[in-house]
Amino acid sequence: MSTTDKLNGFGPLAGVKVVELCEWVAAPAAVRCLSEMGATVIKTEPLHGDAQRTQGPGFGCEKNDFEDPTFDLNNTNKDLVAINLKNEDGMKFMKKLLADADVFVVNLRDKALKKLGLDYETIHEEFPTLIWAQMRGYGEFGAEKDSPGYDAVCWAARGGVANVFREKGQSPAIAPQAFGDNNAACMLAGGICAALFNRTRTGKGEKVVTNLYAAAIFASDIGICAQQFGADYPKSRTDVPNPFNNTYRTADDKWIYICMPQYDKYYEMMMDIFGYPEQKDNPDTKDLPHLKASGKNVEVIKWLEAAFAKKDFDYWMEQFRIHQVPAQKLFRFTDILKDEEAYVNDSLRYVEYDEWGKHALPMTPLRFGSAGDPPVILAKPIGYHTKEIMEKYGYSDEEIARIENEGGVGVYHGEPIPDTIFKSERQLKGEAPCTWED
Repeated sequence: MSTTDKLNGFGPLAGVKVVELCEWVAAPAAVRCLSEMGATVIKTEPLHGDAQRTQGPGFGCEKNDFEDPTFDLNNTNKDLVAINLKNEDGMKFMKKLLADADVFVVNLRDKALKKLGLDYETIHEEFPTLIWAQMRGYGEFGAEKDSPGYDAVCWAARGGVANVFREKGQSPAIAPQAFGDNNAACMLAGGICAALFNRTRTGKGEKVVTNLYAAAIFASDIGICAQQFGADYPKSRTDVPNPFNNTYRTADDKWIYICMPQYDKYYEMMMDIFGYPEQKDNPDTKDLPHLKASGKNVEVIKWLEAAFAKKDFDYWMEQFRIHQVPAQKLFRFTDILKDEEAYVNDSLRYVEYDEWGKHALPMTPLRFGSAGDPPVILAKPIGYHTKEIMEKYGYSDEEIARIENEGGVGVYHGEPIPDTIFKSERQLKGEAPCTWED
């Protein structure tokens, strides 16, 4: 039984078939979102596999011939088929997959898609009800439309993230890998769902496109707007326009981020919290227009820095809890991995590897009341499901062997690997239902 057969019937996208022709992170992550909504996914790879299978050590992770945590991040719950699209029989098999599919997701560049005959125009003519979705580095138009791209260059660099998400005067930030990829992935997944809904009304397929650069610009909307009014980026925490939206160091050398956007409304309360009741009527600091005009935002920041330096982290967090001030410790990944909030809400879920034991897998963030926490089955080696899927489309053992020998498909010949379904923490405790069979 294939991975998708085992999970069939789960979630709001149950019955929707997705064919994926994607490598790396952003587009596979979008498809993972669809798989956790219940879609049946067939991921097609070249015979040598998705290039992401080679990247674990470069990210500081481990991998072996059968287990690959980095690849699992965006390729859970998928049937894995290896196809040589330059081979006639390989392409025929791909077209069989597309003939009864609902969605086709790609991230190849336009020239490669056109050469293969998998571009939107060609596919739409052949399969007019199919949703054709593409993840790009840059937009469809302009000088960069054919340029290769990754989140590091399209999102972090050109999108401004690396240069504005840093302390003013410091070197550019190195954003975590795939940060931008996963943001763009959610957008593409949302677009695909909208296209599927529209098809129920029109009966027509659709072209859905997004790109990493656009995702970065959209994510930076306030900063880009503010830049046009003189709020230069990168900023320094020592001169932010609103001192109540800032980071501060406590007496025990921990950092807290407070976010109180309504400066004017809560100014008096904040002055009481920080021990400056005498400043509550200060005409230069009592509201944001006067604060901007007076240029005394730096002075207010110094008041808060001095107050924070007198008390420990726990004291301040208790004060903010009492007064309902949104605030949090500045976490590192080590903190997140120990955070019960992440596990009880299924933002992190434990999976088990034969070689490395228990590890936390980040989950997609959307949940449906009718479906509950989605199942997770880890990825398999290249071509693991090729033979099984080909058999479903009427290929005989002899045909499969011939096409494999002629380089049209890749078939896994190793020992079977169990389809272990990993449940959420609350499901394991019996506190949340499973709408799928183990």
